[in-house]
Amino acid sequence: MTADAAGLQSLISLGIPRPRAAFALKEYGGDVEAAADWCFTEGAEWTPQSLLNTTPMPAPAARRSPSLDRGFRAGGRTSDHPPGWRAVPHRLLTPGTPVSITLKQDQGTGRTVEGTVSERLTKGDHPRGVKVRLEDGRVGRVVSILR
Repeated sequence: MTADAAGLQSLISLGIPRPRAAFALKEYGGDVEAAADWCFTEGAEWTPQSLLNTTPMPAPAARRSPSLDRGFRAGGRTSDHPPGWRAVPHRLLTPGTPVSITLKQDQGTGRTVEGTVSERLTKGDHPRGVKVRLEDGRVGRVVSILR
């Protein structure tokens, strides 16, 4: 059994539908843990039809205005990053880093909380921000690093 087939079987054994599992593995370069995380969080409502309803983000060279840097969601709406949001590379988010995050329940409200990174939960960079666990146990996506 190849690594790809083993990864797919691992995700299916977790109760993830085959099309969602295959899509997640492709999107995360075969990283089973990252694919499973996506399937149980952001991808929980994903269906193959979702791809047809999504407007892709333009390539970096094609961007003409800062408003395009926010990306797109299904239906062509711009995403709702909180004020001050900027993509933070995952490699900068080590334990002990002071950050501002948006909690899941606060997405779209602009509300953020501050804390110190205990653990990085996202394996790589993510278009909506890297997910971290703070020392106090709260989990959210990084808005910015505090200095």
